[in-house]
Amino acid sequence: MTGTPTEIARVSEVLGSKIRADLLPGIAGSAPLYRGRIYRIGQVGSLVRIPLGPQELLGGVTMLGISEGQDGDRRWLEIELLGEINSFGRFSRGVTSYPSLDDPVHFATEEIYAKIFPEPTQEHVAIGRLASVSASQPVTVDLAKFVLRHSAVLGSTGSGKTSAVASLLQSIVAAGLGNANIVVIDPHAEYVAALGAWSEVHSVHVDGGLLVPYWALGLEDLLKVFATPGNVEPVPRMAFAEEVTKERQDFLRSLTDPWLQPEAATVDTPVPFDLREVWFRLDTANRATYPDKPGEPPQVPSVDELGDAKYLRPTRFTPHSMGNQPPHKGAKYGYYGSVPGRIRGHLADARFRFLTDTHPVPGSPDPLPGYIDGWLGRARPISILDFSGIPGDVADVAIGVVLQLLLEVAIHSNDTAGIGRARPVLLVLEEAHRFIGPDASSTLAKSAVERIAREGRKYGLGLMLVSQRPSELSATALAQCGTIVALRLTNPQDQAIVRAALPDSLAGLSELLPSLKTGEAVVSGEAIALPTRIAIRRPSPEPHAADPSLGSWIGDGRSNDVVEAVSRWRSGMRSSGDGK
Repeated sequence: MTGTPTEIARVSEVLGSKIRADLLPGIAGSAPLYRGRIYRIGQVGSLVRIPLGPQELLGGVTMLGISEGQDGDRRWLEIELLGEINSFGRFSRGVTSYPSLDDPVHFATEEIYAKIFPEPTQEHVAIGRLASVSASQPVTVDLAKFVLRHSAVLGSTGSGKTSAVASLLQSIVAAGLGNANIVVIDPHAEYVAALGAWSEVHSVHVDGGLLVPYWALGLEDLLKVFATPGNVEPVPRMAFAEEVTKERQDFLRSLTDPWLQPEAATVDTPVPFDLREVWFRLDTANRATYPDKPGEPPQVPSVDELGDAKYLRPTRFTPHSMGNQPPHKGAKYGYYGSVPGRIRGHLADARFRFLTDTHPVPGSPDPLPGYIDGWLGRARPISILDFSGIPGDVADVAIGVVLQLLLEVAIHSNDTAGIGRARPVLLVLEEAHRFIGPDASSTLAKSAVERIAREGRKYGLGLMLVSQRPSELSATALAQCGTIVALRLTNPQDQAIVRAALPDSLAGLSELLPSLKTGEAVVSGEAIALPTRIAIRRPSPEPHAADPSLGSWIGDGRSNDVVEAVSRWRSGMRSSGDGK
């Protein structure tokens, strides 16, 4: 028999913060009704309370067991002490004293949970409800810690990961934070359907509004994007670098009030330049023929038709003679191999228009602030940057540019103007393992993410890493995530990474990872009062991440209409996530 309706066990062992309690006879497997609500006893992850004078200790159930004895089977709970409620009813993490043997253990009622999790406010945003014992109790997170001390949302495909992220962002806006500054990097166009009502959507599709200036790239990334496939040999690399440097310096000279001395610009300085002019000069040197032998003045090329850099039209030269007769090859004929042709091909490729439609106009004001402002939500709390439908390695570089520039602007903003400390930014990075994993194609993206993870907090930049493969994430970035939202994980390697990221005291709770329901998560870290298993609120509307329906298979056979799809593919477009 129990002393009170809520008593379920008695303390039998104490080992630091771990205790073991023997269940009272008749309690095991029961679900008592208390004040009109049913409480399931002994659920892993559920809370128990141990009265201790004027305060109450709180612990989480980490294990259930049964042992045979002379007096019958002994059923017990293993409990990890997590915090305490003082005489004023205030909850705090950690414990100042420990229970004694035979102290009563009670299941935690809704009144106890209400003291642990603050009521939903603009400072504490509700993200779901308790999954184990009290489905009516909202679970809130400290928004400032969740945003600025970084977070990770991890879960296998089908676990509800994308819906969880959409729900979190919807909850932030619903809390009255209409002036939030959230940037969602969306490689698969999944979030438009769920967040479109609160966001500005910028897409790499034709006329989608998402532009990333190629001239913000450094030398290596420029070559990677515009001179692939194949390696760039030292001679064309050096020539390309010289031409880019010259173009950057010339642009600064064209300004009435340059913000940088032209001679100070290097090949990597994010100063506008026209890549078409660089291509044109390299292509001309690579193919020009002359009536005179190299070194013999005057060196006037044998031009059949003059080209135009603006329209990517190469100059046509009179073919060189096979013998010693004019016209002759120029001094740099063929030096640059296929590099000029590759650059021209990428400049003309419709898939790269989000990069190449940023050609600068000499003498015009600095265009960079306008591009950065476009990546942010402007008057909307959320900005979605849709990078779907373009080559993965190019998208990775472009995303690296966006992250790097946002970080630099935050660093150089002050406390009253700009972004960062003046107006913090939350960067949501979907498919994060693509950018910061061991196989990441862009070192720019990886270095930007890791730098934001290490330094972003002091500059007002928060990071949310979203991934179905925690084992492929950068250990540096994941270690900086103060809050972990772990949905169902079925891969043992991924489970091990999450276990390593959680405190040792939560080993029992982490064992739930492979058996969580879709939409359930174990949440732990600085932003939440206690490590908790929660059911995340379903987003409304939902993201475009569900599996396709097989309803179209019903009925008689008919042919497939792929005309529009082929047309979009050829033109560099791709059907967006909302079906448009």
